[in-house]
Amino acid sequence: MRPINVSCSRCRYAGQVMVFKHDKPFQHSSKEDKKNIVHITDHLVLIGLGLGVFYWFFEAFFNIFLAKSGLNPFELLVAPDATPSWNRLIILCLFVIFGAHAQYALNERREAARKMERDAAARERFQRLLSPDLAEMVVSGQLEVKKGGESLIATVMFADVRNFTGMSENISASEVLTLLNEYFEIIVDIVFRHGGTVDKYIGDEIMVIWGAPITREDDPARAVGACLDIQSELILFNKKREAQGLRTIELGIGLNTGNLVAGYIGSTKTMSYSVIGDSVNVAHGLCAAAHGSQILISKDTYELVKDIFDAKRVEPIHTKGKTEPTIAYEVITGKNPAAGLHHGC
Repeated sequence: MRPINVSCSRCRYAGQVMVFKHDKPFQHSSKEDKKNIVHITDHLVLIGLGLGVFYWFFEAFFNIFLAKSGLNPFELLVAPDATPSWNRLIILCLFVIFGAHAQYALNERREAARKMERDAAARERFQRLLSPDLAEMVVSGQLEVKKGGESLIATVMFADVRNFTGMSENISASEVLTLLNEYFEIIVDIVFRHGGTVDKYIGDEIMVIWGAPITREDDPARAVGACLDIQSELILFNKKREAQGLRTIELGIGLNTGNLVAGYIGSTKTMSYSVIGDSVNVAHGLCAAAHGSQILISKDTYELVKDIFDAKRVEPIHTKGKTEPTIAYEVITGKNPAAGLHHGC
């Protein structure tokens, strides 16, 4: 078979990541209002406690040291009629103890509020990349996302709209954004149902991984099943657009399974979880070679899913940076109607 030469110009994006600003977490205006109310309440409580302590201290000082100038402070404390003075001292001590406890409770409440805000911001970030159940596991600490890099085997998917540049030149910017958002909404919903993780968006292209941050034995099958569902859903999407007199789109998809390095990438101020490695470039090359509505998978992925999905071998593909052509297969359908249909974790 004659190798197909593909100039995969966008393979350089394989190591880039979508980043979030850690110093400006997502917050609703209602959260800001609640925070302001809490701060005002805390200040009022502290002012009241301070005034109460000042009053009792001043009165005790005045009565003890000025009211009975004929007696020294020690005589006032041990005199038969020293009960009022002792009462004031006891009350003053209670105020000090209560004030310290109240301040501790306020500090604890502030810290709890800050933690809730941090968790909400983290949950908001992770839910854009992970399925809801995985995002909740990461935020709650049930699933640890290691900050250092780790080597693992994962399946990478790239999906790209065919001839999107030419199509976008003939429609307005708002129409382009609307189309992309609708298209990504379909893909991400299906990816999450199959337990995938969104790695990044690159223009009209999306990169998804199965196998990080959580690994399953059937990750390759989940990935292929998601690709088939995406192409099926795209048919319905195009029918709706045709009925509205809008342009239809075609999607090329590439999949590869192999060794990758996963971890946080970026600077100390902006970083995100991503995967890098040669397997990413292979998946991107397969995506670039795929025709509209075609799903191309590497031999490594094919060997892991051949008992579940029907696929036919196509001409080898040359990708940028590879001396040997990549053996590729086109996925046709699942051998079992329920094959590859995984939902959730």
